[in-house]
Amino acid sequence: MLRARICILLLCVTCLASIELFAQRDLIPPSDPVYKFLLRQETNGTLNGFHWGMLPLSRREIAGFLDSMESSGELSATDRGILRDLQIKLSFDRTNSLSNSTSILPGGGLTSLLDDDKQKYLYAYADSTASVFIDGFGSYSYRAGKGDSAGSNFASLGEIGFRVRGTLFDRLGFYLQTSNGNLLSGSRRFAQFESLDPRLVANNKFNSDDRGFFDITNGYMRYDADWLSLMVGREQISWGMGYGDRLVFSENTVPFDFVRLDIRSGNLRYSFVHGSLVGADTNGHTLSSKYIASHRLEFNIGSRFRLGLGEAIVYSRQPPSLALMNPLAFLTSTDQSIQLPVDNAHKKHIWVDFELFPARKFRVNGTLMIDDLNLGTIGNSDVSGNDNKFGWQGGVLWQDALSVNNLLLSLEYTRIGPFVGAHREIVSTYTNWGLPLGQALQPNSDEWMLLTEYDLTPRISLSGKFQFQRTGENIVDASGNILFNAGSDLLHGEGDFDHPNVFLEGVRINRFLATIGMTWQPVRQYFIELTYFFRSFSYPSPSRNLRDNIVWSTVRVDF
Repeated sequence: MLRARICILLLCVTCLASIELFAQRDLIPPSDPVYKFLLRQETNGTLNGFHWGMLPLSRREIAGFLDSMESSGELSATDRGILRDLQIKLSFDRTNSLSNSTSILPGGGLTSLLDDDKQKYLYAYADSTASVFIDGFGSYSYRAGKGDSAGSNFASLGEIGFRVRGTLFDRLGFYLQTSNGNLLSGSRRFAQFESLDPRLVANNKFNSDDRGFFDITNGYMRYDADWLSLMVGREQISWGMGYGDRLVFSENTVPFDFVRLDIRSGNLRYSFVHGSLVGADTNGHTLSSKYIASHRLEFNIGSRFRLGLGEAIVYSRQPPSLALMNPLAFLTSTDQSIQLPVDNAHKKHIWVDFELFPARKFRVNGTLMIDDLNLGTIGNSDVSGNDNKFGWQGGVLWQDALSVNNLLLSLEYTRIGPFVGAHREIVSTYTNWGLPLGQALQPNSDEWMLLTEYDLTPRISLSGKFQFQRTGENIVDASGNILFNAGSDLLHGEGDFDHPNVFLEGVRINRFLATIGMTWQPVRQYFIELTYFFRSFSYPSPSRNLRDNIVWSTVRVDF
């Protein structure tokens, strides 16, 4: 299968090479570490105009940010080294020249595989008006765990793939990434443990094939006219101001397919998305249709305050709604105007978020997510108060903390009320593949999260995430049937008016989660990653504790 894809790819490249084009309009995925580097520079005052709350951004825009820092005399030695690496990585995007890159094919030679001074590609083509790049990538990951929930298990996984990207006619960006992988040994269940790897949880082939194969693909076409862009395809979207996690769109699930419109003018950003999600009914059968319509407006108020406004509607089991494809409509009101009186199967979210820059090296963020609102019943302690469902998050971020260059400390508190994100009909929950579109924290929970990150050198980064969570879980019988729905399960929103919803009511669980990681790039585009997960679950009544220790080690190459 992979061989057939490569043949098709080379045919496309042959055709594209005869077309004349030039600027880079494809996107850099939100998981790329360049975004945290840009966030640090904006917080430190060495960069202006970067919008953390709406990712991803185009290579062209990121290259512009890197160029703006070139003459800054305020970068630390480590940041200066990171900037140099990023400038080489995006050298063509900055200069329209391949002088700082090397192509393995054709005839690149084995010595180019270890070139540490140039960006490596499998194949690169560019003329005065055209660019096509092909990257290959591969990884091997060994994961081992021991504990009360994980048992004594391991899993080893291998993956290999390619991506092709470029720009046509100085406006049309294209991107295709595809890979094949396999569970080489160990437990498939453990490979998916606690949804630590959403790609495997949300992979139909991996879940249905006894041999443990999986394949993953993203791709899109994107027309970018600088102030306006139109995009069709599949890519990760990250919206929201949170740093440790995001209430709106996060990386806790896999990318979904969508059409997207973006408008940019100075510090004002507007984005509209209509996408297709994967869901299931109460019998576990995959839905024939599940959609989301969402938009977000973000703008600056003065130089120290940034505000974001947005809404989202999830609907299913019907054709795509033209009314909900209107990019300039208040979606909640539009939805009310088109729904049948008996149709209550649409899920609506409205949110407000902000970033505040009180002083250099500090930023404060907050988000209010409104799942349901009835002004007449706010504060009621009886069942009528269940009309109001909220989630909110607040945090503070400190760069160069404790006077240590490149050390980040972030503290965030999140509270998600009962039934937030769930729906009375499972078909319209705020999920994709059963995984949350927003925050990983389940409903009827709160969380304190302490995050620390430190770039020891330009090529070695360390991180630690420590979470204390409280949850009131549903009461179930031995067969898993719900006896008392406390509103803690995104996939079970039924019964939200059976009793007054009380925060943390149900079976109380306290969790302590720790994630400690290291990434080392010994040679450009070769990576070694180590991650340690600790999971502790405490049940106060009756008193019992569960603990798990998990280690991931990954070696990957990407060029």
